[in-house]
Amino acid sequence: MAGLSHLSILRQREIEHLLPLLPRGARILEFGAGTGQQAKFLRDHGFDVVAIDLASSNYASERVFPVQDYDGEHIPLEDGSIDVIYSSNVLEHVENPSVIFSEFRRIQKADGFGLHVLPTPAWRLWTFAAGLAASIDAAIHLPLELASPPEGQDRRHLLYRGLRRVASGFVPRGHGTSAEGLSEIWTFSRTAWRRKFHRFGFDIVEDHPMGLFHTGTAFLGSRLRPETRSRLSRFLGSGARLYKIVPRSPVG
Repeated sequence: MAGLSHLSILRQREIEHLLPLLPRGARILEFGAGTGQQAKFLRDHGFDVVAIDLASSNYASERVFPVQDYDGEHIPLEDGSIDVIYSSNVLEHVENPSVIFSEFRRIQKADGFGLHVLPTPAWRLWTFAAGLAASIDAAIHLPLELASPPEGQDRRHLLYRGLRRVASGFVPRGHGTSAEGLSEIWTFSRTAWRRKFHRFGFDIVEDHPMGLFHTGTAFLGSRLRPETRSRLSRFLGSGARLYKIVPRSPVG
């Protein structure tokens, strides 16, 4: 998982990018709000913001906004009460999409819409590459660590920990609901997301790259300024894509 400080920089640029797309004074639900950093930013810019996440969120102890815990199924809001449903790199983790999208339809106003930032195949591929580089580096340094272990460190423990680091890049784990990561080259594609939204009753009315290069390994972290990441995204690909979705009207 990328470091929190690095993620905070990316999330700040992300929410600044989305700000012009939001109707003035809108009531917004941030779904899967994490620390609540983006919800706080929206509230500070005059929006009525509700933020929810699971109690088991990795960021529950780092919250900077009153994020409400919810049960992973029922969103604790009234029918037709939200103008915009927003999420950032969350929907790929949802294991019960039929339930969640049904809840989105229930709480969204008739003229409301969703804005969802989601990972791309470029993010998946460069995360593989960065993980592989880290594994190769770990393999090179492991014999040196075993030859001269730090004082008080057991060689067996060092070997076990080192082998796990080496294996992590060669056997990539899934980021979303998949146990492995290879299938995510497809499931994170624009076509796959379009099909998924359509399957659960939504149409994409607008989508575009977020214009920032980043990986799931926090490659170079804060050493790459956002402006540099923006330039890199032009030929390495954007790490995320924004989808604006609306409920599909019934036929007939």
